[in-house]
Amino acid sequence: METLIQADIFFFITSIFVILLTAGFAVALFYVIPILKDMRHLSALAREEGDKLAQDIDALRTAAKEEGTKARSILDYFLTLFIKRRKIVRKKKELK
Repeated sequence: METLIQADIFFFITSIFVILLTAGFAVALFYVIPILKDMRHLSALAREEGDKLAQDIDALRTAAKEEGTKARSILDYFLTLFIKRRKIVRKKKELK
């Protein structure tokens, strides 16, 4: 008889614990679900902005290549002038 009472007490305590655990899990889900929704929204926003940033960088790279060739040709022009002048100045110094 005593073991039957102990088993009843065990199952009563276990039942109360399972009910409390389930209620705690439900309350936790009540708070976690909105957080997960916000995280989904933020990750979608970050993905969109990342795509825009990648497009901007691609456009910047293309513009830099186009402008870089122009700048390179201008730089080459001035370098050739400077090198020619330098050779002329050296030749004049050698003649003296």
